Amino acid sequence: MRVSLTTLCLVLTIVSIAQPKKKMTSRDSILVEYHYNQGDPIFNPEPILLIPENTYGWTKSIDDKWLIETNKLPIYRMSSDQKSAKSKEAEIGEDNFQHMAFYEMDIDTNRFLVYVKQYSLGGYEYPITKSGWKTKNALYYAVIARPSATDSLNTIEVDTNLNYGFRILDEKLITDVSKKAYKNPWKYISEKLLLERTDRKLVIQLEKKDQGQLRFLIYSIHPVFHDPVSLSKDWKELNRSIYADKETLHRLHYTMLQSEWSQTILP
Repeated sequence: MRVSLTTLCLVLTIVSIAQPKKKMTSRDSILVEYHYNQGDPIFNPEPILLIPENTYGWTKSIDDKWLIETNKLPIYRMSSDQKSAKSKEAEIGEDNFQHMAFYEMDIDTNRFLVYVKQYSLGGYEYPITKSGWKTKNALYYAVIARPSATDSLNTIEVDTNLNYGFRILDEKLITDVSKKAYKNPWKYISEKLLLERTDRKLVIQLEKKDQGQLRFLIYSIHPVFHDPVSLSKDWKELNRSIYADKETLHRLHYTMLQSEWSQTILP
C-alpha cells in the first residue's frame, strides 16, 4: 500500500510539472504589476493642478445665448426663463464643483495622477410630482498612469479643440461626504483604492481661445456606453449623451486662464 501511494504521488507530480503554464494575458500582467509585491502608495497632498475657486461655468441657452455662473455650468434653458433659473434643478446646474484638482501618487517606481472632484448631486424623492428635493455632497476620484508625453499648450493654435482620453486604473464615486471632505481626499481614496485597468477613460477636453483663455471639461466615460461619471447630470439628446463629442465645448464648458493651467499636468 505504501509503495502504491508513493507511486501515485510521483505520477501526480510528473503530470503537474508536464502541464503547460497558462499564458499571461495583458489583464493578468496588470493585476500582477499592481497587486503582487506592490509597495505602499505615497500620495502627495499638495495638488499639482488646482482649478481656481472662482472659475466661470458657461452653458449656451436654447435661444443661443451664453449663460454664466461661478463654479457651475448653468442649467440648460431659455435665457429669459427666470423660473427655471431659480428652480431646484438649477442649484446643481448641468454640473458644479467645490473642489477640482490633480494630485500625484507614487507606488514603487510608478507615478500616477489622481483626479479629485467634490461636487453636489441632487434629485427629487418623488420625481413625478417633483417634490422632496434633496442634495448631497459627492467625492469622485480617478487614477491614471502619469502620461509620458502630451502636447504643449504653447504650441497649439487658437480655437484648436483637444480631446484626451486616458485609461482609468481605478475610479470611485463616494456619496454623502462632508462639505470639507476635499481637504483630505486621501482619507477616502486610501479606503477604496484598487488598481485594475478598466475600459473607462478620463476625458480632458481643452480648447485654446484668444487672450490666454482656456475652455475645458473633465469627466469619466465609457467609449461604448457613453455614460459620463463625475458630472452632476448627463445631458442627453435623442437618448445619447452629448459628452465626448467634438462639439461639446461649444455647448458648455468651464474657463480659466492658460497661465493657471499647470504645465506639469496635461498637457
